[in-house]
Amino acid sequence: MFVQSTPLGSEIEAQALDVFFLLRGARPAPSEIVIVAIDEPSIQELGLPWPWPRSLHAALLRKLDKAGARLVVMDVVFAEKTVPAQDQAFEQSLAENGRVILASTVDKVEDPAFSRIMLVEPLAGFRQAALGTGSALFSPDPDGSIRRFSTRMAGVPTLAAAAFGALAAAPPPDIDGGLLDHLGPPRTIRTVSYTQVLDDAHPLPAPLLRNAVVFVGRSLAAPPELGEQADAFRTPFSRTNGIPTAGVELHATALATLQSGNIGVQAPAWASAAAAFFLLPLGALLLSRLSPLSGALASLAAAGGVLGASYLLFIATFTWFPSLLLGSGLLTVETVLLLEGYMRSAKDKRRIRMAFSRYVSPGVVDMLLSRPELLEPGGQEVEATVLFSDLAGFTSFSERMQPEELMKVLSEYFAPMTAVIKENSGTLDKFIGDAIMAFWGAPLRDEHHAQNACRAALAMGRAMDDLRNRWKDQGYPMLHARIGIHSGKVVAGNVGSREQMNYTCLGDTVNLASRLESVNKYYGTGILLSGETRAQLGPGFITRKVDAIRVKGRARPVEIHELLDLGDSPPPWVALHESGLAAYAARDFTGAADMFASVLDMKPGDGPAALLLRRCRTLLESPPDAQWDAIHVMESK
Repeated sequence: MFVQSTPLGSEIEAQALDVFFLLRGARPAPSEIVIVAIDEPSIQELGLPWPWPRSLHAALLRKLDKAGARLVVMDVVFAEKTVPAQDQAFEQSLAENGRVILASTVDKVEDPAFSRIMLVEPLAGFRQAALGTGSALFSPDPDGSIRRFSTRMAGVPTLAAAAFGALAAAPPPDIDGGLLDHLGPPRTIRTVSYTQVLDDAHPLPAPLLRNAVVFVGRSLAAPPELGEQADAFRTPFSRTNGIPTAGVELHATALATLQSGNIGVQAPAWASAAAAFFLLPLGALLLSRLSPLSGALASLAAAGGVLGASYLLFIATFTWFPSLLLGSGLLTVETVLLLEGYMRSAKDKRRIRMAFSRYVSPGVVDMLLSRPELLEPGGQEVEATVLFSDLAGFTSFSERMQPEELMKVLSEYFAPMTAVIKENSGTLDKFIGDAIMAFWGAPLRDEHHAQNACRAALAMGRAMDDLRNRWKDQGYPMLHARIGIHSGKVVAGNVGSREQMNYTCLGDTVNLASRLESVNKYYGTGILLSGETRAQLGPGFITRKVDAIRVKGRARPVEIHELLDLGDSPPPWVALHESGLAAYAARDFTGAADMFASVLDMKPGDGPAALLLRRCRTLLESPPDAQWDAIHVMESK
């Protein structure tokens, strides 16, 4: 993967490798490797400044030879002459021991004019007396941690490689950047102080050094000389305690790694790229089919699975497959999908808000935003109340007006009517010329759809009174609104698409509400309800039964009621009118006519009473046949 190849990506993956080492935990160190540490206790006990006299190192080599050490690896560079007697003593001890490997290093000089890299080796006499030499260099990762090792540095074998070759009597394997098999935190490999080996009064246990491979080197928390670099490095185990591991122990760890044959390798870059090119598109495809919560959980599981598989591969074969960024990539895919879904949801919400804020109250819009599935294309059958309103005489009125003036009047009419509908939890469906269609009970369920529709109708009447007063001052005719309301089953839904939404309702209930609006003209009423709507109102509404009719195209008769006002105390003429209607249905046309006449005395100009009075007088002159059922058939729509 491209990101893995960047310095930041490599460092992130390296930290994941450190975690793998920590999860694996410390492992037993080989018993045949021992470190003789030039440490703080030794410096304090000897009281000598560094570098120590070489006769002291000579004494150490004689002690190790006497103890039966198999091989001694000195992680100290003896490149400069000191006191001749001291140098001679050390050279003699090297020759007598015969099993000592000395360290070399590289001196790098940077100058504006030139750059020089020079191999720094032990003195010639020391090299000749020693069994061999090896580079004491390591190549830390960019973050300063030691995770890899090589068997050759600066063109020469490393200390671990030289030791391996001496022990195996064969060339070491050619390793370049293999994973070092870290055994644990500092001093996991058995370590003794330098002065413990020299202490005759308290000798070390004899088996400790017998046949051992002894590494001698500094193991100090700080460099012994000011300005000198400490020979200690960060390792994966430094993440838990912050303590670096001495270079001499890392050389010993490298030898242990070579001897075990357990040399870690990193999966090739093409394998990481192939995994990314396969898993990320597949993950995007599968995650896109899940809900946000399921997708988030699945992406976490997938990322964990990738990391878990990489860790198992690390444990089983010591193969490191960088997987942190791959797992993060799966999480990123899900994050992108969530963001895309959020943006799409926000876009849908804006679309819904724009589409419905003109037709329903803000509260209804908020409910729709929380349940957008209600607005998917298609419809569902719901119980609703439908209202139609029309302006009486508007057609003839509009013929005498200029288009601009006509639009002004309609805008002044539609604005308050729309506000009333929305304030009473209604849904404004459409404007048809000067007509308005609205309904209650969809898109959100409304247990009080009939009551809310009737409250809206009365409020529309009051708003119409205010408009008439305004229009009177402007010289316009006194227009009146006719309203028809019916409750029943409708099919409500989006009949368009998600992009072009037209939420409406269809069915016989809609048709009958439209017919009742027209029936007002015949009876001279303002608001007519069907019997189904009246049955759902309950107390708090003043109505009167007007008649029973059969509209054109509909076989079943419809009781029609006039909505008069809110309250529980109807005026006296309401009961008189309904008694007259009962007498009319019972063929008592004389009694009915008297009662309708009394209604007109109490409420002069009442349309329903005047019409029914005329009908009674006609029936008195021409009595109906036996099939007459008091149902008035409307001849027109």
